[in-house]
Amino acid sequence: MRLAAPTRCTQLDDGIVELVTACDGSRSCRGPQVKNHAMKTVRFAPLLAWAVVGCSAANEDVETSNTAGASTQSGGAAAASATGGDLSTGGTSAEVATGGTPSTGGSATPGTGGTPATGGTSTGGSATPGTGGKPATGGTSTGGSATPGTGGTPAAGGTSTGGSAAGPEDGDPDAPVSITEVACGGPVGSVWTAPPSYEIDGRPLVVTYPCNKGAGAPMTFFLNLHGTTPVEQHLYIYDYFSIDSYAESHNMIVVTPSSVVEQWGNGDDGLDEPHLMAVIDWVYETFDGEGKFDIRGMWVGGHSWGAMYASTFACKEELADKVVGAFPMSGMGQQLSCADRISVISSAAEDDIGPVIDQGDVPASNGCGAPVESQIGENVETLWSDCNPGFVYATYFMLGKDHSSPIDDIVVERIADLIKGARR
Repeated sequence: MRLAAPTRCTQLDDGIVELVTACDGSRSCRGPQVKNHAMKTVRFAPLLAWAVVGCSAANEDVETSNTAGASTQSGGAAAASATGGDLSTGGTSAEVATGGTPSTGGSATPGTGGTPATGGTSTGGSATPGTGGKPATGGTSTGGSATPGTGGTPAAGGTSTGGSAAGPEDGDPDAPVSITEVACGGPVGSVWTAPPSYEIDGRPLVVTYPCNKGAGAPMTFFLNLHGTTPVEQHLYIYDYFSIDSYAESHNMIVVTPSSVVEQWGNGDDGLDEPHLMAVIDWVYETFDGEGKFDIRGMWVGGHSWGAMYASTFACKEELADKVVGAFPMSGMGQQLSCADRISVISSAAEDDIGPVIDQGDVPASNGCGAPVESQIGENVETLWSDCNPGFVYATYFMLGKDHSSPIDDIVVERIADLIKGARR
């Protein structure tokens, strides 16, 4: 079975561009204008192959659990939530949170920032009780603003993304970060034709990081893993989940690597895991430290087979001091073994090989309230509210889509907001 490569159909000011899939599997963008992205044919393994392909021991149990059939989630449209506005990332902490009322112990005055930070000064949150999330514990919280409307109003019960607890979002303006061995901003032109950003072990890497940030700017490192495809087509994941588009605005370093075979860790002669560990070491050595960025944590995402592999890889004890979140996309319905210590976001299409992850009681164990369901475009979002600082749990059910349909830009942006809001 051959499917058209995922492409990005962009929502423009003068209309909405839709991704249309024909009966023969071809797909096109429909609308008044279309942002031009290179197309390339991508072959996904037939679903039956999932039942017979040889799996590594680490993935075997997980894969079996995902062949149970269609999602039990309702495919109907959920009513849009009216409990809050869209999550806003407007403004940096340095710009909008330069003061506030110090806490002298006990509870802060109602409406001036919620519960004060333990052991320090609380200047975060919003003047409207309950809409600013929880301030960081320890030290001084500078996320958001004490003045209504100056730091963005997060979705009710969600996570505040109004800056970080330490330092301005843009870093030191007098010490711009320049990495001589890797150009900022990601590939120039099509990812399919542009030269690789860097190579490790003779394998190409696509690397995207901000161009206009200074030393000390807080960053999230996102490792984006492909699913089952021929080696020369692994870069489809770059357009399937276009998180790289938010590297500049959301302070992200996005790295897209490639397995030595079609599937991560399956028939690779043990080469893939050491390669990924080398990539991670390189990222921290190159981008983190004095005179560079401040990497606050790492997320591991993956699609299809990559989702199953990412769900195991993210929980490796060797990475416990780095990984703070995982995003399995369309291929992993089972909760991660380390979900109690990291954030978990999950997605699945209406016509997919399995459901979104059942988050169970894990969100509650990290202080989250009841889940709130709302609709974002043609996607049903379930978001657990008011989690402890540094945690976010959410699922996205993509209506009218199949296993290879790329994630809508509006959802990618939402996930970028949540990742930034949960930065530690």
